[in-house]
Amino acid sequence: MSLLASFEASSPALVLGPTLEALPSVDIAIERQYALNPARPILFCWVRHRDRERVEHALATDATVADFERIGGVDGRDCYRLQRSDTDVVAAYRRWVAAGGELLDCRGSDGRWEVEMRFPDRASFSDYHDFLADEGVTLELHRLSDGDDRRHGSESALTDAQREALVLAHERGFFEVPRETGLSEVADRLGISTQAVSERLRRGQAQLIEAQLLE
Repeated sequence: MSLLASFEASSPALVLGPTLEALPSVDIAIERQYALNPARPILFCWVRHRDRERVEHALATDATVADFERIGGVDGRDCYRLQRSDTDVVAAYRRWVAAGGELLDCRGSDGRWEVEMRFPDRASFSDYHDFLADEGVTLELHRLSDGDDRRHGSESALTDAQREALVLAHERGFFEVPRETGLSEVADRLGISTQAVSERLRRGQAQLIEAQLLE
């Protein structure tokens, strides 16, 4: 029975980690990865931003990125092809491939990645988790479940962290007019900062809009 794992990961040594730290307001969604050379995988990702020039400056100075090329997009949302650097970067791709893992969803913002992956079993996920921890990656596990239990449809556009924040905010009246609660109360109940909960709500709403209104 396969295992589905949802978690957050953050480290400047992860690919694009420096870009996420330099530009906390951008959203990066990994579309796919492949590797002719496992030490230098190729990534295709969508970057939502307010200033393309700042994004490309951050990519140009990101030590985890060997080179990059904009291959499409529109104002405020661009698709890039990147090659990962082969030095001073956590070799996450090689390790999860060796463990039999599959990357289902990976979105970055506010200095961290929100990741959903499938592994053959709990032991293979534990091996990958321990590898990341040993590499100094900060991890926050959200969910482990049966690998066949992945949500479908528009709901799958959300990470578990985004879904939890949106549901709690709704239950507490954050979206009512006038509001019945503030960000600080939602943040306290989730045990995170007001900035972090604001980012989760904003990203979650953006993902739902894309899934429901822009397809």
